[in-house]
Amino acid sequence: MKRQLNIYYRQLASCPTDQVDDFIIELDGGGKMTLNGTGIEMSQPNPLVQYWAQSFDGIHPLIDVGCAYGRNVQTAHNLLKEQIIDSRNNDQTIILACDCNEGHLAAVNNLRLPGVETSFARLPENFPPQISDNSTTKGKSSGMLMSEVLHFLSGEAIEQTLTVARDVLVPGGVLAITACSPFMNFAPNESGVCHINSVMQTLYESNIDRRWPLGDGINLQALLSGRNLDGRGDNAIKRMPTFFHPFSARDLRRAVEETGFRVMSAKEQWHPGYPQQYKNAGRENTQLLAVKI
Repeated sequence: MKRQLNIYYRQLASCPTDQVDDFIIELDGGGKMTLNGTGIEMSQPNPLVQYWAQSFDGIHPLIDVGCAYGRNVQTAHNLLKEQIIDSRNNDQTIILACDCNEGHLAAVNNLRLPGVETSFARLPENFPPQISDNSTTKGKSSGMLMSEVLHFLSGEAIEQTLTVARDVLVPGGVLAITACSPFMNFAPNESGVCHINSVMQTLYESNIDRRWPLGDGINLQALLSGRNLDGRGDNAIKRMPTFFHPFSARDLRRAVEETGFRVMSAKEQWHPGYPQQYKNAGRENTQLLAVKI
């Protein structure tokens, strides 16, 4: 298995974007391995996707930050059928799907969904994405979904990203965020023990009074060095982001409120798209829904 995946990674590195669909690996449970070989597109839509889709005001497009292969885009597209039909008549963008991987954007383009466009975006330096800045949209969005991306940023970069999101959203625009919490079983071994989880919770609880309890985050590569990650070995670990910064609902709420949003809900609970082995007392995923004041 490990040898097969190593071959897969080498092939993927030279994969033309028009052949990306041939390289998508579907996992047990319905999730899909992302094109860095270590991340996962969830097996179910984001639990906040309906609120995000409903925030479309008929004028300003929705933005999906970290769209992967477009599962949330497809779900919102289905929920907005009437607006999608209208968009065909005036060439309107309903959803702008963004990602820092060109292969993911190619996969979304291959879906050929009317009213959906794609744009490269990397948080926080290449953000916001380019929105059609015409007399109608004025470069603004009515709803933004950040699905499983903010936990790869430091606290300072999260705050910077939230400020940009506030500036892009129209008044009353919706911000929907899901991310890993410090309580998730990130990479349990065959015995169900998660080394990262034990380190993460200890650090979080010992620094609970800090603005961002996990400080500059966790070095995943250092933590996992020499360990067998789901049979993928060191080759997969090297592709993991060095920096990982899960956060609680409490800390995200504070940052979002300070940025100029009214938080409608903020909680830690199970994400139905997560692999079952990630479960840990129902606090695995931080989920927040807010409205720009």
